[in-house]
Amino acid sequence: MLIVQVHVHVKEDAIDKFLSATVENARESVKEPGIARFDVIQEREDRSRFVLLEIYRSEEDPLKHKLTKHYEVWRDAVEHMMAEPRFSVKYHNKFPDDQGWG
Repeated sequence: MLIVQVHVHVKEDAIDKFLSATVENARESVKEPGIARFDVIQEREDRSRFVLLEIYRSEEDPLKHKLTKHYEVWRDAVEHMMAEPRFSVKYHNKFPDDQGWG
């Protein structure tokens, strides 16, 4: 398993459009065989901050995800909505082990 948190800071006037585009991308992403989970979470105190929690079955699956049409559509649609460049942090699951996912 590979867990990725993508941290996104969105311009205030683009929050609703970003959320709509991102939820659509998430709906399509969970259909990919290499994605065990894909959550879109929004900070409670600052509505312009989001984390995309992506759980992949293998190290190769993030690249496969980035080659999908729905990811390309999302990437291009939200690029101008960012208040600052998004960044990701990658994790390996230690507990529970992989057997509990997907």
